[in-house]
Amino acid sequence: MKNLLFIVPMKDPALAKTRLSEVLTDGVRARLAMALFRRTLDFLAEAQPDVDVLVVSESEVIEAEVKGFFLRQVSTGLSEAVTEGAAWAVAEGYAAICVLPADLADPSAEDLARLLALGAGISIAPAHDGGTNALLVSPPDAISFHYGKGSCLAHQRAAAGRPCTIIPLESFRYDIDTSDDLSRVRGVEWA
Repeated sequence: MKNLLFIVPMKDPALAKTRLSEVLTDGVRARLAMALFRRTLDFLAEAQPDVDVLVVSESEVIEAEVKGFFLRQVSTGLSEAVTEGAAWAVAEGYAAICVLPADLADPSAEDLARLLALGAGISIAPAHDGGTNALLVSPPDAISFHYGKGSCLAHQRAAAGRPCTIIPLESFRYDIDTSDDLSRVRGVEWA
């Protein structure tokens, strides 16, 4: 049995970051989404070089960027993408998954290590707005996935009866969704 699989769900860049449409053009939003995605993959390769990464997307553009595992998403939506990734992880014999969004503002290797050290069960790193910015699940299909507004609480509820830890991690608090979030982007060239 393989130990851990990172899952990074990713929209087609042309369809990503729609909440930024009032402040960024379509082309700039697509470049930002792609830059954040590339940075996420680079971050994982550096922070956890021995752990496999699965990208789940409906996008041929994203598939062309992936050097590792890629799963073509057949459903629509973030929760569905993660569900498909978790099913793939189970089929491939992984004991756990760690779901990370492709648009974290400034993730740190230290915070990721703190999350992974929690081990078995369900561990959630909440976003500042009540979302879920990192989710560690063992076994991979232990819960149903409920991304969207209030997903941290929804994932806690889905874990009912299983060990569940909420771990606030400063570098995982913010993802890039709104114009206020743009000032938090670090280490990414996209403009």
